[in-house]
Amino acid sequence: MPKCRGTGFEEFYADPPMTPDEAKEERENIYSPMIPFPERIEACIQRFRARRRITGADATKDFNYYLFLGGVDTNPRMFGGNLESELKDMTPEERRTATATDTIYSSGGGSKFYNADDAEGWDVDFAGIVAGFYSAYLPSMTNWDYARMGKAIGIVENFLTYVLQHDVCPEYEDDVKEAVGVCHRANVELPVAHQALLHLPGPFNRALSQLFCEGQDWEESDPGSVVTLGVTVKMLMDGASDEAIVTKVDGLVNKTAKLIETEDCGMEVVAIHRATGISRQIAQTWTVQDRKIGALGRLDMKPYVIEDGHDRGDDAEGGGGGDSREVTTFLVDDDALRRLQVGFKLQLRVGRLDNGMSFIQQVDAVHVEWYTFLPQSLMAHYKEPVANDRPAPTVASPGDGTDAMDKSDVALSDD
Repeated sequence: MPKCRGTGFEEFYADPPMTPDEAKEERENIYSPMIPFPERIEACIQRFRARRRITGADATKDFNYYLFLGGVDTNPRMFGGNLESELKDMTPEERRTATATDTIYSSGGGSKFYNADDAEGWDVDFAGIVAGFYSAYLPSMTNWDYARMGKAIGIVENFLTYVLQHDVCPEYEDDVKEAVGVCHRANVELPVAHQALLHLPGPFNRALSQLFCEGQDWEESDPGSVVTLGVTVKMLMDGASDEAIVTKVDGLVNKTAKLIETEDCGMEVVAIHRATGISRQIAQTWTVQDRKIGALGRLDMKPYVIEDGHDRGDDAEGGGGGDSREVTTFLVDDDALRRLQVGFKLQLRVGRLDNGMSFIQQVDAVHVEWYTFLPQSLMAHYKEPVANDRPAPTVASPGDGTDAMDKSDVALSDD
């Protein structure tokens, strides 16, 4: 795409109108429903790249990884260089094909990418690939860089819009539109999930961790923490209407409750109960070391197996929904609660006391409701096995087995 035309990602950019012949060519020869879907989407990706200029190595890397998750090989072709003199004699379509790097294999290609000859286990799922790319991989790839994340989301959304505008796959139109909707949600919900991660577990749960977890000492770690916890519990007991909660928090300050276990687990948010008006009013009247005490609300969560490619044995049975154990209620600072949404998935460490109360000791990850794990991500560094005549390592030769083979030959010759 010529630089004078911009990048193609400007806010009000529109593709130039096609001539009748170009429209007929697309409709009958490039995106005809009679052509297999892999061939159509491959041509679409190549033409999209030719009509957009993805600037920056990070943006290119992010878009390439999105395509890889969909089974597309974006690696440069070996020995695929073209001389400038050769390109000059080609038509635009021939030049585009000769310089393209995106490939969807109809045969060969190995196990790392989609292969039409071995398509078992592959489904066309625009929305699923987008959801997985955004929720499971983009945050770690960008280190939660909002600007880079927004650019990556914009490129993918622009591509999906291009697919719709050019009627590439009308049989999957609803799926593509759903994927565009995921793009809109990602722009809003991914930063919210990150902010929730930054504000959890919150001062109240950190205070409980310091009080009950081994190796924590109130006097040495934070002299004001016990005061903060005491004031918070007093405030909660004054404002709480649930006597069961009051019973559980009673005895925290005098440390009559004991920690019975800690567990690393995944959980899903099922209900959020923000702080009551009475709790907020009481919180306004208390300060510790010139700091305001935050009001507490309740967070209801149930176990949830967050898929990440690791074998979890029986825990993973029944899909990602975890098991049927009862919902656990946590007391959480209202400042953190307002950043959570029902359906969010949390990877955390939970502490349980002998009085029936549970608290959040540590939060490692916060995922959006539509978190999706894509098995294709496990193939990122996969290499096809290569035949090797070298003997396998043995006890006698732990290196490569050649020494053992040599000794065996010597023994045979001696006989």
